[in-house]
Amino acid sequence: MRLLSSLRSSLEHDVTPGVDAETKTRQSNRRRLQVFATVFLIVLIPGLLWNFLRPAEYRATARVQITPGSTEPRPGTSPLLPGSSEVPRSSSELLTQVQVLTSRPLLEKVGDALAKAGQPLPGGDTASRLREMISAEAVEGTGVVELQATGFQPAQLAAALNSLVDIYREDMKASFGAAAGEGLAQARQEAERLAATVQARRQRLDTFRNTTGVLSPEREENEAVARIKGLSASLNTATEKAAVAEARLKAMQSGGRGSAPGADDPTLANMEARASQIAEEIRQMERTYTPEFMRMDPRAKSLQSRLAEMERQIEAQRAASRQASLGAAQDEVASARATIERLQAEIRAQRSTMQDFSQRFTQAKGLEDDLAQIEKASREAQERLAKLEASEQSRLPALNLVEAASVPGKPFRPDYLIDALIVFATAFGLGLVAIWFVELFNRQAPLQTPASTTLIMHQPWGGVPGDAVASPSLPESSSADLVAGAAPSGLLAAASRPPRELAQEEVVDLLAASAGEGRFVLGLLLMGLTADEAAALRQGDCDSTGGVLQVGGNAPRILKLPAWMSECRPSPIGGVDAPLLQDAAGARLRPEDIQSILACAAFDAGLASAGGVTAEVLRHTCIAWLVRQGLRFAELGKLVGRPSAEALALYATMAPEGPKLSAAEVDPLMPALRAM
Repeated sequence: MRLLSSLRSSLEHDVTPGVDAETKTRQSNRRRLQVFATVFLIVLIPGLLWNFLRPAEYRATARVQITPGSTEPRPGTSPLLPGSSEVPRSSSELLTQVQVLTSRPLLEKVGDALAKAGQPLPGGDTASRLREMISAEAVEGTGVVELQATGFQPAQLAAALNSLVDIYREDMKASFGAAAGEGLAQARQEAERLAATVQARRQRLDTFRNTTGVLSPEREENEAVARIKGLSASLNTATEKAAVAEARLKAMQSGGRGSAPGADDPTLANMEARASQIAEEIRQMERTYTPEFMRMDPRAKSLQSRLAEMERQIEAQRAASRQASLGAAQDEVASARATIERLQAEIRAQRSTMQDFSQRFTQAKGLEDDLAQIEKASREAQERLAKLEASEQSRLPALNLVEAASVPGKPFRPDYLIDALIVFATAFGLGLVAIWFVELFNRQAPLQTPASTTLIMHQPWGGVPGDAVASPSLPESSSADLVAGAAPSGLLAAASRPPRELAQEEVVDLLAASAGEGRFVLGLLLMGLTADEAAALRQGDCDSTGGVLQVGGNAPRILKLPAWMSECRPSPIGGVDAPLLQDAAGARLRPEDIQSILACAAFDAGLASAGGVTAEVLRHTCIAWLVRQGLRFAELGKLVGRPSAEALALYATMAPEGPKLSAAEVDPLMPALRAM
């Protein structure tokens, strides 16, 4: 309060009669400077001391890439079954690992590692201290986790992050190894048991083969079958021969056809041929000589005697041949029957051997099938073991150190220079606020003595570019009003600066620099439409045939279009409710797009201060054209909508004196629009 009183006393106006105004001003400024300096230094000095006495904080950073383990269930288990060791994973696995990185058990191990390394943390609860120092955050869209450690000892920060990464990797391996150890041990035991069983069954099969001689069941079976088939074929042949021999023997014994002896005897054939010759000679002689001569001729007698002897010999030879053929046929039958019996005996023996082999073969086949089943089970066990090992390996989250923590070389915070500038700006601002605050609540009214009163009036109205708007003049007020301190009636707040008004030549250049849809948009703005109203127009609002435009919104009105705007209208796309102004994709033009079209045309036309030509400038140009014609302000809404009260105050300076005109009596289109 004492400080406030001193500031108040220093800022009180000196209204003593006879004091020079200039001297009073210097004294007042000196007092303001004193107040400002006092507040400025009071804030600045403690602020700078606080700033530069703060200890420097450092930040170490490390980046690790964590690839979540496989989400496939372990072989032989299902995540849907109660008691399954598998837990379904999701995309939140990375966030889970981030939380594990900053868990208390892990941080306690990091604290122990730092203590062993000779860099212990002060205080008893090292885990809490590390949790305050270390933060972990997953980089969005990647599998990278950024670790940050903030503190006052740079070497300790880097050591803490690197120890955290190493301990996390070891704990992760140990945790997943313990979870998978029991299942892997069972799988290995099963695989080893089946492998031993396979070895025992293979030895048993080899022993049986060596003992029984069944080395290749398939080949030996085929050979035995082939032998039986050969013996059966031989038996069939021998049976057929025996049947033929028996039939021949029966024919010989019965003397039937085909049983004539000597048919195959060459001696008998020679004897029969000689007998035939002798008989022929006798027949020839009988044709030549008489029987009496034949009885008396010695040669004839000799031939007849030789023929009789030859016939006797032939008959004897035939009997001998018949007996020999019969004996041969009997021998052949006996031989055939003996062959049949021998073959039958061999077939019976082979069948007995085949039966014994079949029994041994069945045993060997059973042993082989048993061995095949055990081998199959052993292979499946080995495959399950391999899959389980691969699955557990893939389930282990992979930790890749992308960037190890290094000792930071410069402080992370504070930024002494920036903070000093902030303290300086704050002190400066508070000094100004102190001056304003004291002046506001400790201002005194001047004395009613005219000689001791000075009133300084600053012009509140800024100049308006061009000669379109004149600065309002101050109304006259009495000295009594000023002395009393009452605000004069003409002292209003500074009038708002009106938009720029384009000359008709500038409008012509602007329209000439555009074409097509762009010229159509400029025409809408020059007819008094706002950018929002132009963007909201629909296809049904523009009647090109009648040259009429219907404007909706808060200020509905119907406007007459110049002929050239109907020709520049964009090609209708869509129905009556489709946007009138569209971009290349068929979307409605936004007010920002309309402003962009206007800016391009302004620059192309080479207008002065083209960047300041906005939609409001074109609308203001249209309104100024209407107001200067003497249009009643009450009818502005029929052509351009209802301006605000502030805008009407500005447009009032443009209106000519005399009676006002109605909307039907003025020309709604400026000359530049009609000249196109």
